[in-house]
Amino acid sequence: MSSSVSVLTSAACSQDAVAAAAAAAILASERYASLILAQMNKMRLRCDFCDVGLRVGGRVFRVHRLVLAASSPYFSALFSGGMREAEKDEVQIIGVDTGIFEILLDFIYTGAISVSVENVQELMVAADMLQLIEVVSMCGEFLKGHMDPFNCVGIFQFLEQIAYMEMLEFTENYIHVHFLEVCVTDEFRGLSKDQLVRLLRSEELRIEDEYQVFTAAMDWVLHDVAKRKKHVVEVLEAVRFPLLSPQRLFKYIEGITDFSLRVALQTLLKEYTEVTKSPKENKLHSQLQPAKTRPRRKARKYLYAIGRDL
Repeated sequence: MSSSVSVLTSAACSQDAVAAAAAAAILASERYASLILAQMNKMRLRCDFCDVGLRVGGRVFRVHRLVLAASSPYFSALFSGGMREAEKDEVQIIGVDTGIFEILLDFIYTGAISVSVENVQELMVAADMLQLIEVVSMCGEFLKGHMDPFNCVGIFQFLEQIAYMEMLEFTENYIHVHFLEVCVTDEFRGLSKDQLVRLLRSEELRIEDEYQVFTAAMDWVLHDVAKRKKHVVEVLEAVRFPLLSPQRLFKYIEGITDFSLRVALQTLLKEYTEVTKSPKENKLHSQLQPAKTRPRRKARKYLYAIGRDL
């Protein structure tokens, strides 16, 4: 009898526990974090509980060490015990414009940022330095939304400078897709030699025929022929000459007014012509296979007429 009573008591306790668990829940407020952040920003603006000043240019911004340390690894390291700035009442921040820093500071305390075409690059550089990764990402998204064939090369060069690889890949792909629009812009002619070669070697160039790659390369050379003609062999190495009509190329070269450049192009074209005449006996031709003799992956292949006058 006592055994059955014990079983019944245990069952009743289990039912009570289940009922109690069902009646309890962990609830989260979506507004709480933003309310706390807003309150901390009000405290900053009133200088309530601020414990350090950041001198940027000629201004001093009163802030809370804890808030800034939580916002980025840069400030966390700056205010840690191992840094001499940890105990200072005022710390100087070098390399950031005052106005740009104020925008970033507002973001730290509000989560919102004012980005424009005029300030986006400065914001990215400063945010990268201060390790505000979320700002760098937001500025990257802003650049994506404002990219066009006339500014994408400048964006590409900027991103290469700050080594923002994820966004750099996106921008490079944009240039590949819009190559025929991009290659006639002044920004394209302002590429460095290495940047140009990198783009021209891509399988992803969306072109109609290889001749467009050749003329894009030559437009770059002719934009500053005195300084750039020495690079003509390296730049044209990216062009797939076996896909081009020799007659069409010779006709183009005849229009080159710079004598030394014209001779260099004639010599280069002659070499490629000799290579394609007897491919089985020529070792260089076998080295050109398969990359030089096939259309690029994104080219409109049906337009090619290899070895024929186009």
